[in-house]
Amino acid sequence: MRKIILSILLTLVGNSLFAQAELPFSQRETTYDRRDGASLTLTILTPKNANGKGIISLMSGNFVSDYNSFTAYRERALPFVRHGYTVFLVMHRSAPRFALPDMLEDVQRAVQFVRYHAADYNIDPARLGITGTSSGGHLALLTALSKDVADPISKDPIAKVSTRLQAVAVFCPPTDLLNFGRTDYNLAADKPTLVKVGVLGAFGYTNWDSATRTYIPIDNLQQRRKIDSLMSPAQVAGKNAPPTFLMHGDKDPLVPIQQSQTLATRLHYLHVPVKLVVKPGAAHGWKGMDEDEHEFNAWFDLHLR
Repeated sequence: MRKIILSILLTLVGNSLFAQAELPFSQRETTYDRRDGASLTLTILTPKNANGKGIISLMSGNFVSDYNSFTAYRERALPFVRHGYTVFLVMHRSAPRFALPDMLEDVQRAVQFVRYHAADYNIDPARLGITGTSSGGHLALLTALSKDVADPISKDPIAKVSTRLQAVAVFCPPTDLLNFGRTDYNLAADKPTLVKVGVLGAFGYTNWDSATRTYIPIDNLQQRRKIDSLMSPAQVAGKNAPPTFLMHGDKDPLVPIQQSQTLATRLHYLHVPVKLVVKPGAAHGWKGMDEDEHEFNAWFDLHLR
């Protein structure tokens, strides 16, 4: 019996080593920042046929970065890797402990880190794209469309680096919290709905109180609305926004297709290259999204050349 078990284990190990040998990329994880006593990590997938360009792919669903889903996120990144893109799978601080502004800060830092170390990854720092799905799409857009947070006088060399991105392509993203599904409906202010969907923690905005050395919840409605606006890609988009590709199902019950339509309209008005592909009958996610990423590849090829 012991010999049989040993034989099975050796077979499994052998198959695993073979599978790794056949992978069209190398993989390694690194820490891009440390916050609140924890390490923030990203995983670099470097293809054997690397084209010298990078794609930041956000590991995010329901505003949670869950390492237990790493394999699924890596599988979703393979169309980019096979196409020659070096992919950076980025984790961020998660709800319910952390809110949207914290997550945005993390993704911006990840962009700076990747760009600062571009030579180490054999990529062009001026050819960086970003992608994500649902909350990952929201954070990708927010990072790409928000103002550059580079600080030229910082003592931290990474903080001096630009957060500008050259292209973005996302699936079914929230884009306008203040007009979610219809005009003047502020999703972020609808606590019962946030509880029902399971994302209330992402909207738990706080201020640091130096006197008590604690974070104090922000209850002022005007202040909260201002943050809601800053956390809405369609609200912060400007004429310097990068070319944007949106793909959305027209039967999405969680994030109305109106969200992608709103952003597309805004970017058209700003004369920013934008493409919206509607998936007829598709809900919040659909079978064959990996195949649809080939359209994202074409978008990145066009705008990262």
